[in-house]
Amino acid sequence: MKKSLLALAVSAAAFTGAASAAEIYKSDNASVDFYGQLRTELKFLDGQDPTLGTGSSRTGVDAKYQVNDSLGIYGSVEVGVQDSKDVFVRKHIFGVDTNFGAFEFGKALTLSDDVYGAEYSYFFGGTGLFYGTLNGAVHDSQIRYKLDTDSFWLKAAYGLDEDDSNDELAELFVGTSFGDLSLHAGAGYDKFANYAVGNFTPEIQNTYAEATAEYSYGKGVVGFTYYYQQLENKDTDATIDGNAFNLAATYEWLDNATAYTGVEYVMYSADNVDDEDGTNIYIGTDYFLTDWARVYVEGAYQDGSTLGYASDQTGVNVGPTTVDSEFNFGIGARVYW
Repeated sequence: MKKSLLALAVSAAAFTGAASAAEIYKSDNASVDFYGQLRTELKFLDGQDPTLGTGSSRTGVDAKYQVNDSLGIYGSVEVGVQDSKDVFVRKHIFGVDTNFGAFEFGKALTLSDDVYGAEYSYFFGGTGLFYGTLNGAVHDSQIRYKLDTDSFWLKAAYGLDEDDSNDELAELFVGTSFGDLSLHAGAGYDKFANYAVGNFTPEIQNTYAEATAEYSYGKGVVGFTYYYQQLENKDTDATIDGNAFNLAATYEWLDNATAYTGVEYVMYSADNVDDEDGTNIYIGTDYFLTDWARVYVEGAYQDGSTLGYASDQTGVNVGPTTVDSEFNFGIGARVYW
């Protein structure tokens, strides 16, 4: 289940697992914490044999040092374990916290992944969130700024392309709350120019924007996100436009269990190509064995086609994908420390 400003408030524990981090060192002005998540997932995908995988297990260390009342220094390094990779660095951040906001430098998931949207699934949601189409929601060389005030928050980032060895990335998001209603909106730009097709390297860019509203109603959350995307091949001027509508909700049916559901509808259009659309409907629940361990189950119905690109952080696949009335199911477990 992803990060959501209001979903965090109704969950039995923080989704990041940081609340159960193990304290390595603590003093009046410094702290070092060791944290992690072990994830195990059993998936039953339509027409395929069951698969048992690691999900996106990870572990890391956070360090903070308060220099004085107006200046803090912090760092975070996190490694991940996935079926498709050995141990790899997910995050490597140096940060400076001031009275005028925080400045961060290094490798991390994109701000758009932090901000996210109205999507509360563990397995099959997210088809209508377009920010990671080319970069897989991660960038190795980011400069980020974060500001939290009593009335609003702001997040901005620029990713260095480093002579075309990285994507060129720029993102800006703002948000605020009015009682139980939380709102945020923003936009981003991602230029990917390092994917070779034979001897040809096209310059592909993804421009995207979103607006999200989430309302807390006591034991749950109702959220809606609209996402827009334009994929453009700068060498051929070919474009793909995407519009996505995401409606989702959660309900805490026990003190230690939250049910959730969502509907995602995505529409694609491109020059000289028939329009396509896709529907994704998911429903599931989690159950917290303790505040540091949970299990969850989820099912999804998926139907329709996509145009363009898909990324899983291991590479970019070009071309359309089609799903014909598929039913998928997953069982998962997580342990936090």
